[in-house]
Amino acid sequence: MEIELGSVVAEPEALALAGPGATLLTGADAAFAIGTDTIVVVTPAAGDAGELTLPGPFPDVVEQRLAAVLRPPVRAFARLPDGCLALGVARSAELGYRRGALHDIRLTFEAPVPPGLLGRVAPGLDWLAQVGSDPAGAMERFIAGWYQDVPMSGAYPVVTGPPALQAFYRAAAGRPEVLGSSSRILPEPVAGRPDSLITFGQEGDGVFTLVMEPDEQDPRIWYDGLSDTLLEERERLSGHLLQSTLARAAMDGPLGGMAFVDRPQARRVVAPLRRVPLRPMRWPSLVTRCYAGPGTVVLLGEDDADWFEMFVGVRHPGLLRRLRKLGLDWESFTDS
Repeated sequence: MEIELGSVVAEPEALALAGPGATLLTGADAAFAIGTDTIVVVTPAAGDAGELTLPGPFPDVVEQRLAAVLRPPVRAFARLPDGCLALGVARSAELGYRRGALHDIRLTFEAPVPPGLLGRVAPGLDWLAQVGSDPAGAMERFIAGWYQDVPMSGAYPVVTGPPALQAFYRAAAGRPEVLGSSSRILPEPVAGRPDSLITFGQEGDGVFTLVMEPDEQDPRIWYDGLSDTLLEERERLSGHLLQSTLARAAMDGPLGGMAFVDRPQARRVVAPLRRVPLRPMRWPSLVTRCYAGPGTVVLLGEDDADWFEMFVGVRHPGLLRRLRKLGLDWESFTDS
């Protein structure tokens, strides 16, 4: 039986592609069908257009088959609310080990998965490759993917000012969710300070405001209220707008949680993710880094030498299942 790329089928139909007598290993996180010549995997999230990374743990039989000299092809499906989306066939499987245990499996597809298919599953990481050269462009692409199902309710006024701020308002496009609540970008920048700096954002409870240099292409920015004097952020406006957008995705979304974690727990949480290559933010912790995976953003702040303040935001409830199994003491956790 053949299933075309992009088809949505019931999970039993997808798993049946492994052939008669296949070993079925099903669960909430992922499902495997281990056949004589084929492995079928159903996962809750898709990856980049050419790859799919599966986080562990894995059944022993999966590791045995994929570690063999002759590796079977892997047919991959993404689990959606209405069925399983056919992503294609992977011929290459790279096994990642940590401390002797299989930690993740990276599958490379025979043909790239069309972006339109990935958009139905979870926002990918195409924006991440753009961070170093064009952080504002990366921000626009992230917003377009993360908030793709948030309806536009109008348009924010076109403002003059730095290109990165104009790009943010274009991407926000009348969606107040993009402006945020834990920390908020103002609908319009505000002038009139005695020091001539421009106010463009604020903390949700008014603890600080965000200010920037006037008349600069990519201005320096400061927090006004986090210390006795203005506290300069490590990144300029373009990098900060991307980071703060990621922070709001982790802190303000309807799905996710917050916890205090120790160093080993923090490593386990971010192991399948990629760190966003920008210097750490100074809020909500003095050293705060962003990590991202398909449909997932994690904000990790160093609270002291041994503990971290962690916020997690996801696009789909299935992406939280792995975190539930880590035994974290969540301060808050919402999965529906």
